[in-house]
Amino acid sequence: MRKTKNSKSLLERLVDDDGIKTEVTITLTSQTLIKIVAALLVSGATVALITHTVRNRMPNRQLSNLEKDIASIQSHLKQHLK
Repeated sequence: MRKTKNSKSLLERLVDDDGIKTEVTITLTSQTLIKIVAALLVSGATVALITHTVRNRMPNRQLSNLEKDIASIQSHLKQHLK
């Protein structure tokens, strides 16, 4: 079974009688690195999905205004060129 780490034991490893320890060793196993890489990939995919969804689902007001302006210019030109 996995040991549960409480905050007191973590604090004791970082602070001793002289103060804060300046040398802290962090051990990264291959499993931990795989989890980190997987989390980064998932977060990147999530950001891309949210960006895509926002761009395609939210109305672009500038684009719709341009389309209206182009339509009015075209109708104006058709009327005057007849």
